[in-house]
Amino acid sequence: SRLVNSLTARVEMAEGYVLTHKFDQMSKERPLLEVIAVFNDLCLLIKEKSSQQALLTIVKDLMEVFDTDFSVLARLLPSIEAISPQPKQTDHEKESGNQMNLTLRSVCFTLQRFMRVVSSASHPVMLFLDDLQ
Repeated sequence: SRLVNSLTARVEMAEGYVLTHKFDQMSKERPLLEVIAVFNDLCLLIKEKSSQQALLTIVKDLMEVFDTDFSVLARLLPSIEAISPQPKQTDHEKESGNQMNLTLRSVCFTLQRFMRVVSSASHPVMLFLDDLQ
């Protein structure tokens, strides 16, 4: 707890984003859903703490990184709309989106790509996930 508080102060001084989450020991079959919920909370925190110019930069970078896969990110993290309104989907994207199955590997890859965009030396991200097993 002392370590987390110490790191939290440093990250916040660097204008970073800090999220903590304690996992429910009784809900062992749903840890991935809880991790995704933390990333959704990160979207809201970014919206709350970022300037309009910083948000525009994040949106531009997200669009560059995700391009046509932005709908995958939006399905995984619905709170992304707080940062970036979703572009209109084509009929083909809607059909393929309904059929798409997100595997653990694709979820991890999508979250990694998202983190590369929203975290930087000037805006570090610290996720403290307690009791994740």
